[in-house]
Amino acid sequence: MSNTALALCRTAPYGSALAREGLEAVLASCAMEQEVDLLFLGDGVFQLLDNQSAGEILQKNLRRNLLALPMFGLEQLFVCSKSLAERRIAPEQVQVPGIIVKVIEHPSSLIASYQCVLSF
Repeated sequence: MSNTALALCRTAPYGSALAREGLEAVLASCAMEQEVDLLFLGDGVFQLLDNQSAGEILQKNLRRNLLALPMFGLEQLFVCSKSLAERRIAPEQVQVPGIIVKVIEHPSSLIASYQCVLSF
């Protein structure tokens, strides 16, 4: 098993603070030189869309947090293919500059390979 933690991003970007707090926890962990991987699944895949209009609902856009990930040493993230398909999101729509996006078929296998899993 890997000593790297896995952060599950399961919630939509707005409507609660959980998505923002999850990304901030990942950034803070990376700043403390902890190894963290990210898996977006369920409604969490909406966090990866580029065309968010958070200002219209008086929220800060989470996209800035995602764009900061490479500066904190995070070079890849995982996305559940089934979650994308269920929400009619093409894999090409979830690109983050500076990050390798790996679309995976079996998130349970990935999750099982980590000793520490955080869910947001």
